Amino acid sequence: MQSQSLNFSDKPCDWLQLGYASYLSSWSLMNTGRPQTDYGFWASGKHNDGAAGWQFMSEKFGRAWMGTEVPRGPWHYDGEIDLGFGGALRMAATVITHDPVFGWIAYGGKLKEEEDCLSFMPRDGLLQRFAVIVPDSSDAKPSPSRLKVELDRDGFVPDEEIRVQKDLSRITFALANRTGDEHRTGILLSAPPDVRPQMLQNGQSVSLKRTDNSDYPWRAEVEMGTAACRIETSLV
Repeated sequence: MQSQSLNFSDKPCDWLQLGYASYLSSWSLMNTGRPQTDYGFWASGKHNDGAAGWQFMSEKFGRAWMGTEVPRGPWHYDGEIDLGFGGALRMAATVITHDPVFGWIAYGGKLKEEEDCLSFMPRDGLLQRFAVIVPDSSDAKPSPSRLKVELDRDGFVPDEEIRVQKDLSRITFALANRTGDEHRTGILLSAPPDVRPQMLQNGQSVSLKRTDNSDYPWRAEVEMGTAACRIETSLV
């Protein structure tokens, strides 16, 4: 569902609302908390911190399919929740769009709207992917414009804003070295059709090459030192 909104649908918000809820649903079954609240939300005590249920019983008391009576809340079996967590990590992204009800909104992020620019801080937990979907209601261009960025390693600098022009003409973000060694990081990019992207790393030109990946038609390899660097991409 999230893939449908990010890649295909002419009405992406309908799919995104449901798809992002699906991404979050598995984490609601994890028993986590802070020492100040005696750890787990569903079951207290440090020894229960990080445990996870299988599914959720929405009734006050009901029968799970394996024949066991369980109260409202997560089942006290882990079952296949590991598949849910695996799927959630593959979906994890911050998504910016203009919702027909709520206006500009960030799924998995903190958004600030300016006159012609959107600034946001990712809060999806992985900090390696983001997408921007800009609907266009005009008859001449009914399909939304889409932009997607994904890193094959490292991550965006935590608590530092990513800036995107509302017309998707320019993107800037800071890239953090997560391992502390010198290496290369791949930046995958999907831009609106008929656009030739150009990329700079700390003001120096970076080569962008076409790929055979329909999800990400462009790829750049950047040399990472031990410090963070700034990436700027123009879509012209």
